[in-house]
Amino acid sequence: MAEHGSIGRLQFRLGQLLRKLWVRVTCFAILGFATAVAGWALRIVIPDELAGWIGADAIGTILQIIASSMLTVTTFSLSILTAAYATASGGTTPRAVRLLAQDGVSQTVLATFIGAFVFSLVGLIMLQTELYGEGGRVILFLVTLLVILIVIVSLLRWIDRLATLGLVGDTVARIETVTERALSRRLASPWLGANPLRGTPPKGAIAVHPTEVGHVQNCDMEALSDLAESARLQIYLAALPGDLLHPSQAVCHVTGDLDDTIRDGILACFTLAPDRSFDQDPGFGFRVLSEIAQRALSPAVNDPGTAEVVLTRMLRILSCWTEEARPNVGFPRLYAPGLDAELLLGDSLRPIMRDAAGVEAVHVAMLRMLIMLTLQNDRIFGRISQDLAQEIVTYSDGKIENPVEKARIASLARQLTRQ
Repeated sequence: MAEHGSIGRLQFRLGQLLRKLWVRVTCFAILGFATAVAGWALRIVIPDELAGWIGADAIGTILQIIASSMLTVTTFSLSILTAAYATASGGTTPRAVRLLAQDGVSQTVLATFIGAFVFSLVGLIMLQTELYGEGGRVILFLVTLLVILIVIVSLLRWIDRLATLGLVGDTVARIETVTERALSRRLASPWLGANPLRGTPPKGAIAVHPTEVGHVQNCDMEALSDLAESARLQIYLAALPGDLLHPSQAVCHVTGDLDDTIRDGILACFTLAPDRSFDQDPGFGFRVLSEIAQRALSPAVNDPGTAEVVLTRMLRILSCWTEEARPNVGFPRLYAPGLDAELLLGDSLRPIMRDAAGVEAVHVAMLRMLIMLTLQNDRIFGRISQDLAQEIVTYSDGKIENPVEKARIASLARQLTRQ
């Protein structure tokens, strides 16, 4: 249920499937076969003289040109993408490459090129069978013109995308977009439609352990709720998207009658994978942004400006968190932990302040970010901002020798303690 911030298993897997390149290529292959069938079926309906009037006799030559040129363009585009992935991995973080690999424009363009190649091969094969007739050639000719138009539009989009693909700014902007989307979805329902879980599960609750090691990528709250309703259970979640699970760690605790079938059904509601996902896990987006800032602050790169850009992006993402959320309970038998601002900020900012210990500009940017968040909502960000400000002062005192820079940092930190 979208209104509860939950993504069902089918919807989640469908979204993952649609990001695969082969799906778009398959669509073009289906178009080629559909055109072949339509051309054969309609060959007796279309007058033969129409083929000569519109120039459909040249369709064989046109298809040969498409086949040879699309194969070359596809090979060239793949080499560009490989170079862009390497650049993004070296300039930002390997975790960001996944977003480039799932880029809709790049995938659509590549699928168009490969699909046009497959389409032309299917068309040439059908022409050699001589099943079309003159009427069938007209159908093939018209669809080929449509494919050529799609290829031209894709080439223009590809040229425009190549200007930024793999650059640090473009990669950071992509991460900001997916993280803001994930955070907005969680803020709409921080407990994913369940009751707020405050404290620990009740005594006597039975722990349900996963059978594999992996990060939670998706939790199907609706299916879990249906299972709890049918079995008359109360389920207390111990893991949310982004958490790392191990067979020794409970994924949830259950009160009620629990058998092996219900246990398997509960575990099936959690999608585990070796890596974290951006979809339901805003913490992963902040973690990746933090890694980009850390790399920029390394002695080999020495680019504190990128670290300041990352902090600005984090502030932009968090700007939508203006008020404390209220429970929107759609699954009354489920209980879940809420979104934790302290965990979100602490995990992402502490590595940056550590690597920027001697860089006054980054400390100032971080403190200003914390001041703005505190002014935005002191109840959400006030305590963690004060704690982080004290840690920034501690790091800077040990590394920064200039008394003026130390005084500037201390002055900004005091603004937080007075809030």
